[in-house]
Amino acid sequence: MSENPTVNRYLTDKAMDHIDHALGRPLDPLGKTYRAYFAIGKNSELANEFRASPHWAEGQEVPGGLASFHPTQEGRHALADHLKAIGDPHRGYLVSFEGHTTMVVAKSRSGARYSYYLRISDCLPDMTFGDFVERCSVRVASPLRRQEAA
Repeated sequence: MSENPTVNRYLTDKAMDHIDHALGRPLDPLGKTYRAYFAIGKNSELANEFRASPHWAEGQEVPGGLASFHPTQEGRHALADHLKAIGDPHRGYLVSFEGHTTMVVAKSRSGARYSYYLRISDCLPDMTFGDFVERCSVRVASPLRRQEAA
């Protein structure tokens, strides 16, 4: 699994949601992400907004009349600050079971535990959730950089 897993979220602040989308909705916007671009019509109103924003840098033109934009470090920091300000509940949890530890993104320890149980339950059909709970441990992964910046 990635060192910076993705999160299933939607942000109501459209400017921040665009940055989040461009980065692939990472748990930590300041960390390495699997993507870092947003393709949009090169003459669109949104493209002009991106050009005027310090949160975006324009990249190469994409075939089909599109332009690519990349979040700047300032944009990444703005997203990290926004996630902290809105109290984004997603956290990384380390779930350990049978000698293996896996990072799981969830809103709570219990959510991480249940999410991991669902991942492995097909392979262990006779194991109940209660059995799993007794045999696993869950701890918060080390804090994200966005949590340390204050």
